[in-house]
Amino acid sequence: MKRLVASIVVSLLASVFAVGTVSAQGTAASEAAAASNSNPPAPPSQVQNELQLERKLLSLDLVSYREVRVREQAARAQVDDAGQKLDQALAGDSLALGTLESLFDVLSASRASVQIAAQRVDWSVQRLQDRLRRISFLEGELGGARAVRPGSVAGRWQVQILPQNVTGVFDLRLDGTVVSGSYQIGTSKGSWRGTFVDNDLRLERIDSKGGFDSVFSGTFNPVAQTITGSWTANELANGQPTRGDWTAARPPATEERQP
Repeated sequence: MKRLVASIVVSLLASVFAVGTVSAQGTAASEAAAASNSNPPAPPSQVQNELQLERKLLSLDLVSYREVRVREQAARAQVDDAGQKLDQALAGDSLALGTLESLFDVLSASRASVQIAAQRVDWSVQRLQDRLRRISFLEGELGGARAVRPGSVAGRWQVQILPQNVTGVFDLRLDGTVVSGSYQIGTSKGSWRGTFVDNDLRLERIDSKGGFDSVFSGTFNPVAQTITGSWTANELANGQPTRGDWTAARPPATEERQP
């Protein structure tokens, strides 16, 4: 009889526990759904603004990295210098204990400076990695054709050409390593044909009136989203330069969306 009663009690407790678990799961699911509904996705304009801000901060992070890297290199040079002075002192005919201790203190302090500088370089690299992850996430949030592909030159570019100091717009398309597209520089219009391999860009400019007239070569920076390079004209024009430099950068989002 006691065993029967005990079995009934255990069954009742198991039923109560199961009901409570289902109820708790249902409550958690409801709360998760409510949280999802109360936090709708950010509008594309807000995401684009955040993306532009992150890219500007990335440029500052790159400057900071270069600064701490220079300090690290200087600290390592101090270690080499302190080590050479210690070697010279030990190779001499006479050596005082005070001199040896002083030189060794300088060497130890230089080594400590290198460790601190190396840690700052590591922190700077980690910050760059975090920044690039946020940029990648925001680009994914934008989605579609408007999202800039970090490793691709495809898309619209605002260009400055020297020494004429004229500006223009390049629209580039990429199919594998083959580049095509169009341009407008001042009142001149035309198309491109070229290649893109290992961040090296080569474009042949085909003017709508003059035909194949110049070659633009450049290096694509996928982090800064810039292109820098040089150009060379095929033929000598009256009073016009035959070569020069050019730079390109992504336009602001409002201009990039224009057809």
